[in-house]
Amino acid sequence: MYSNGNLSGRRGLYRADREVEYMRSKYPDPRDFRSPPSEQYESLGSRALFTDGVHRPYSIDPPVDYGDRREHGADNRSDDEDDGSFANSMEKRKSLRKLLGRFADKTAMQGVGYINSARFWYSKAIWVFLLLVAFGWMIFHLIYLISQFLELPVQTKISLGFNSLQFPAVTVCNMNVVKKSELHTTSIGLQNLVAITDPSRFDPRKKIPKRKKRFVEDFENFNFDNLTDYGDYYDDPSYRDEGFKDAKRDDLYKVENTFKNLYLAMPRMVRVNAGHQIRDMLLACSFNGYKCFSANFTLVNTPDYGNCFTIQSTTFVSKNPGPSSGLTLIFYTENEEFLQGISQGYGMRLQIHDVGSFPMPAQEGIFISSSFETHVGLRLTDITRITPPHRKCEDGINFKAKNKIEYSRSVCRIFCEQSAMLSECSCYSHEYKEFFHFTNNTNKNKWCRTQKEIQCVAKITSEFNTQQRKCSCLNPCKEKKYSLFPSSRQWPTTEYATTLMQGLCEGFPQKCERIVNLSVDPRSLGLNFLKVNIYYEDLNYEEFQEEPEIATAQFASDVGGAIGLWIGLSILAIFEVVQFFVELCAYGVHAWRFSNRKANEEEKRKHKEQIKKQNEYSTKRNVDIVGNHKEYNQHWNSRFDMY
Repeated sequence: MYSNGNLSGRRGLYRADREVEYMRSKYPDPRDFRSPPSEQYESLGSRALFTDGVHRPYSIDPPVDYGDRREHGADNRSDDEDDGSFANSMEKRKSLRKLLGRFADKTAMQGVGYINSARFWYSKAIWVFLLLVAFGWMIFHLIYLISQFLELPVQTKISLGFNSLQFPAVTVCNMNVVKKSELHTTSIGLQNLVAITDPSRFDPRKKIPKRKKRFVEDFENFNFDNLTDYGDYYDDPSYRDEGFKDAKRDDLYKVENTFKNLYLAMPRMVRVNAGHQIRDMLLACSFNGYKCFSANFTLVNTPDYGNCFTIQSTTFVSKNPGPSSGLTLIFYTENEEFLQGISQGYGMRLQIHDVGSFPMPAQEGIFISSSFETHVGLRLTDITRITPPHRKCEDGINFKAKNKIEYSRSVCRIFCEQSAMLSECSCYSHEYKEFFHFTNNTNKNKWCRTQKEIQCVAKITSEFNTQQRKCSCLNPCKEKKYSLFPSSRQWPTTEYATTLMQGLCEGFPQKCERIVNLSVDPRSLGLNFLKVNIYYEDLNYEEFQEEPEIATAQFASDVGGAIGLWIGLSILAIFEVVQFFVELCAYGVHAWRFSNRKANEEEKRKHKEQIKKQNEYSTKRNVDIVGNHKEYNQHWNSRFDMY
């Protein structure tokens, strides 16, 4: 039982009184920190520290968190009811765990949801392991796909086309380089070589063993190097391949190369005039049934076959297959003009090449025989190569503008090698005079003449042959190749040979008389003629076209398939992951700001506590001073009372 005026303990208080007492014990009343009456500090003067009469030892601030707190009831939606928008995730207070949980619940990535919803730790561990393995294989798969794509592989697409076809250029050469009747216009060295190799020195009807032995000995012991300065060019062992340094040159090879060197040493006009002329050889020419003439041929002087003649025209278009729609040529080969001992057989050299390209019959031609009719069937292969960045190729536009001939790898290599010789030897090999003549190059007269220049050329040629020097000659971006399918028959008959002779006699009476006197056997007349018919076997042609093996669309499909295979993401699901990383970055920024703000507030709190301690110390000191003053007054008052 407690009286109302004298209550002790908290049980006797009413609930409201207990709450007031609890609040007072937790939060001190500011009135308790009011300063004493002002009259008690009159003696302190300027040492009084309080101006507003209230002392605030510290303040209580709400806790700091990511985002702003909302008042209770302001938003009835919970975190689990988040709509997933980026703006909402920025506005509401989020933790990293809730951010990860929301992503796991809503993402389409396979396995993430099971990690978040698994109840047991080993289930989470298994799904984490599977997800990491899938990520690893996905990265490996993507690296493989990217590496394959960056290699820029190329595939060749083969297709068949059908159309009217441009007829190729045709080059023909007589097998005899210099006419016997024009031998006297050539150099003395060339005349001596022809005289030495004349087979008439050997008479099989008179003392066969002795005469044969003497002729062979004279031929083998003859020094061909005395005829030309180019002997060292071919015979210097230091410039030979390793396996042939001690080998002996073949005598026939010596004769052929000595003749070629002597022939090339002569001026171009002498060489052209000494060779066979198209006007003397051409008996008939027609394309698709329409006549063509010797004026339609272009002269090219070659080191191996002398005068060669090319017929080409953009108007030559084959609209039908077969011999009747092709080019038909009949030649009189002038066998009586062949140099005995130098020319080894009758006939002509034939090359089929692209229009505008430089003819090289020694490397790319075929033989057609006299007294035969030869049919050459053609099949076209059109090659289109891929352009950079997949592969490098040469379009040939700049090359043709500079050199006035079509680009090919063979021609490019010749110009590359001769340019190196011009740079170091100040001259070029005499074998390529015609190249510089056709290109109208300013260096066309700088072919090598002295032994020093020839040795320099031989050294550079050896370096190119041994790959010590290399030429960067790319494949042409567009190229046409012709496959040749020759067939032949005996031609002409004895009666038709007589008809041909009649036509020849009408045009060339002097030649007719000479041939009739030489040809006792009527069948030998056919050795002076040949016929060639060139045509397309079929207007179908093969088209080889290079194209990227992995197109950009295919690469994108492969990457999407790899990502979907391993972790089940589509394009839209990838943007979910992108948004998740954006939110993670935003969370990181806010966490950093929160950390800085918390550090600043902690610093402010410490500063306030320091000020509080200073204020408490000042208050206590002021109270002590006032108390001492009262005691002093009481002491003196008591002393006065005693008296």
